[in-house]
This record gives sequence, C-alpha cells and structure tokens, in this order.
Amino acid sequence: MLQIGNVYGHGFGEAEIDALERAGFVLRKQDSHYAGAQVCRFIDFEEGPALELIEVTEPKAYLDFVPDGMAPYAPGINLVVPDWAERELDDFERKQDMYHPYRLHVPYDGSDDPAAPGWNYLNFATPLVPGVFVWLTRLDAPAPRKPFVPRHLNGAQSVRGLVFRGDADLLRPVARVAEVEPEGDAVTIEGVTLWPRSSLDDVPRIRRKAFPLLAVVVEAPDLREVPLDLRRSGAASFEGAPAVHLPMGDLSWDLLITEAPPGHPVRRFPTASAQAPRYTRRAMPQTGRR
Repeated sequence: MLQIGNVYGHGFGEAEIDALERAGFVLRKQDSHYAGAQVCRFIDFEEGPALELIEVTEPKAYLDFVPDGMAPYAPGINLVVPDWAERELDDFERKQDMYHPYRLHVPYDGSDDPAAPGWNYLNFATPLVPGVFVWLTRLDAPAPRKPFVPRHLNGAQSVRGLVFRGDADLLRPVARVAEVEPEGDAVTIEGVTLWPRSSLDDVPRIRRKAFPLLAVVVEAPDLREVPLDLRRSGAASFEGAPAVHLPMGDLSWDLLITEAPPGHPVRRFPTASAQAPRYTRRAMPQTGRR
C-alpha cells in the first residue's frame, strides 16, 4: 500500500557531493531550499525512492525548525500514500495513537491558504524508529511534476534496501504503520527492504554513525561501471555478493553499490522525490514545533 518516496541524510556538503559525483551518480540539476536553512540535493532512480542529500547552512535556523519527533540532524524516510490508493492519512492516523500523530498541510504554491492543494503530512511526535524521522505523505491533485531520472554513469538503477543498527524490534513499528508483515527480521515495503543489522550475515563494517540508519543499498547491473579506483578502495561484499562501499559522514548513511541479479527487472515506477518534507517555503508552522 505505501511506498518509500525518499530517504534523506544530513552532512552533504560540497566534499560529499563531489565524492558522489566522482562515484558516477548524476544529481538532479536543480537544488531545493527548505525551511530551516536546508539546501537539498537529490539522486533519483528508475526504481524505488530518491536519495535526498541535506546541507544545513544556518544551524540556529535549522534547530528552530526541528518539529516534534525529529532528532536534530537525524536521517529520514518518507512513506507515501500513492495516488491510486483508496486511502487517506486519516485511515493511518486513527491506528497510531500510541505514536502521537499530528498533521501538517503545506500548499504547493507556498501560500498560507489551507484550501490550496499541497503536501499533506502525518508526522509522529513519538518516533517510530528512535533516531530516524519516519513520516507519511499524501499529495493533493494535481501533484507536482515528477523529476527527470538520468542515467547514472555507474549504472545505478534502484534502491534495494536500507541497513539499520539494531534488531528486529527496531523495525516493527514501521511494519505496523506500513501494514506489512515482517519477513523474518526484515521489513519490505514495495520492493525496498529494511534490514536490522543483526539479520545480515555479510555487510561491510560501518563506523562512526550518529544514528541507526547505517547504509543505503543501491543496485547496478554491472559493478565494472563504477570507477576502478573506488572498486579497489571500497571493495566489499553484501550478503555474499560483490559490492562497493562508499563511506559518508557521521550524520549520514553510507552507500553500498551491489550488482543486480541477472535479468532483474526494473519496475520503473515514477520516483516520488517531489514528496519530500518541504513543510513551508517561508517559516515552519507553529503546529508541531519543539
């Protein structure tokens, strides 16, 4: 029912962006500027969520922005109610009282008109995953135009999953909200798997992370399209398959590029990165602020 629209992380300044581009990722041409002095850049894929790379330019403005349930500088995961779903956020909100849900509506045009079409958010003042901001989005029609998805120079086509520090208990609230049954200790939402670290037998060592979202696993048809120097310096394996490990900063997740199985189909459903948490283009609404 739900899809993962985007996964964001903090600490992506010029050096980190340069490193990703050297690794063969093509970023969306236009940056976005969000409330809280956040500059956001995106990596879009043919399949699955987009990656949102956040740089905070004014720490005080950012800390004033942080809403209830969001640990400052924590990564985030957007669960999207797709256009075709005959469900509204009310349906999810009624079942999640224990997480203290609250709602926000932000018009696409940046106005203060509550009747204008825009983003509808369901946030949780009690986090579903401590140290990760997980929220739901439902878009009013007509929705923003979907971004163009480029061909990445390293061949990356999709986000396969996310690796978390912790055990199965960490992800059960997400499974409950997404209305999916865990598969062993993992939770799969529309083809994207969330793994607790304890359920994986083979994953590179990931160090110095401030938050429990450790890595984003990206699939490419052929690892030979990744630059040779990175294949050598980041040579690793993930669940028995060759991988390239791209370490990022302490605030963010690392990237693991793995090789897709032969004949792996790309579903090519549109990226939902336009559904990122843009709360407002001016100032954060008072509702839900710390």
